[in-house]
Order: sequence, then C-alpha cells, then structure tokens
Amino acid sequence: MHSSIDTKKIALAALFTAASLALSFIQIPIFPAAPWLMYDPSGIVCLIAALAFGPKMGAAVAIISWLPRVFLDPFGAPMGMVSTCALIIPAALIFRTHRTRAASLAGMIAGAVLSIAVACVLNLFVTPLYTAVSMMDVVAMIMPILIPFNTLKMVINVVAGQVLIAPALNALGAPLTRKRA
Repeated sequence: MHSSIDTKKIALAALFTAASLALSFIQIPIFPAAPWLMYDPSGIVCLIAALAFGPKMGAAVAIISWLPRVFLDPFGAPMGMVSTCALIIPAALIFRTHRTRAASLAGMIAGAVLSIAVACVLNLFVTPLYTAVSMMDVVAMIMPILIPFNTLKMVINVVAGQVLIAPALNALGAPLTRKRA
C-alpha cells in the first residue's frame, strides 16, 4: 500500500483551523433572554472543512481550533468541541454519499438536531460544575433558554453553511454535483 503526505490538504487544514480559532474569539450575544450565552461563528468554518474534506478532517479542525480555548474556558471549550463535532460529523457523512445541495442541507439539518440535543445534555452535567445552579435548574432552562439559543445558533450555522458551501467547494476544486434533469 502506498501512502503519501498530501501537503495541500495539510496546508488547507491548518488554514481552516486558524480561521476557526480566530472566529471562536468573536462572541456575539444572539439571545436576549440569556445574554451570558454567546454565539461564535467558528462552527461554520468547521462545517465547510468537514463537507470539503470529510468528517475526520472536520473533527480535527473543530478539536484543534478549540484546544487553546480550554485554558480560558475549561468547561465551555470541551462542550464547544463536542457540540461542533455533533453538527459537522453527521453533515459530512450524509454529504459524502451524494455531493449535492440537497445532501448538504439534509446533513446540516441532521447535524444541527444532534448538536442541539448534545448541547442540552452536556449543559445538564457541566453547568452545575462551574455555576451555582443545580441540575434541576438546568432542566428548567432547557425549553425556555437552551433549546431556543442552540436552535438559533444552528440556524445561523446552517444558513451560512448553505450560502458558503458551493463557493468554498468551487474554490477548493471539488464543486457540488449537479442533479441531472
């Protein structure tokens, strides 16, 4: 078996990782009912990387780009890694079967639903570790705060992903497959 190092792929992975890391520091309050919950657009970069290069590359970009944040936010950063991977891995797996716009949307929606569920479950266990709230307090926040915030976050990621996927794949030389009429 012949193996070679794909320097172009390594360089692109490094660029996607650097872009995701930089964007992770942009914290935007998008949900007035919970101003402490912040959105950052780094997941969009991870999503594009996963769709362009597969779930392993997407997960690597997500995890590596979140690693420096562990020192600043030892609870939130691991949650960010896991919830981002929950979005991008199903999206990439579904998209890999048919590289069409419809498959990218189906994958993104499946990943978004999983990511929302994962974020809610993680909050049940992690939030009580670093705040003065109990698990039951977190349970009480699921419907009015956690699901709406994470849904809004996923809507932004999916819309941005849908806008950016075709131009990104074209620029990378791997355009979407067009359905035949």
